[in-house]
Amino acid sequence: MSAGETILVIDDARLARQMVRSFVGQIRPDLAVFEAADAGAALQVLDGMTTVTYATIDYNMPGMNGIDLAAVIRERFPAARIALLTANVQTALRRRAADARIDFIDKPINQAKIAAFIGPAAKG
Repeated sequence: MSAGETILVIDDARLARQMVRSFVGQIRPDLAVFEAADAGAALQVLDGMTTVTYATIDYNMPGMNGIDLAAVIRERFPAARIALLTANVQTALRRRAADARIDFIDKPINQAKIAAFIGPAAKG
């Protein structure tokens, strides 16, 4: 993978962000990791970014849900690979994510799920 790749981890649960950060560090230490606790903070972080390679977004957050935030990220960074990380595994939500070209990773997260999303073979 080329230098300068990034991942933006957005989740209102600090432990979830820490877990994703840890897994990313083990799987892809070359990725620069940025974090945000909600959509408002994510938008502030995005203002300072020139590229987003990957983003993981919790669905249920204060302010804006993950799918709506993903649309904002996709508008600015159309090539970003985005995953919705959520315990909400309803078929309708999975369908909305698929229609928006968002990967779906159900919680609880683990290293294998994150590896499948950001691993070398994952980027197409």
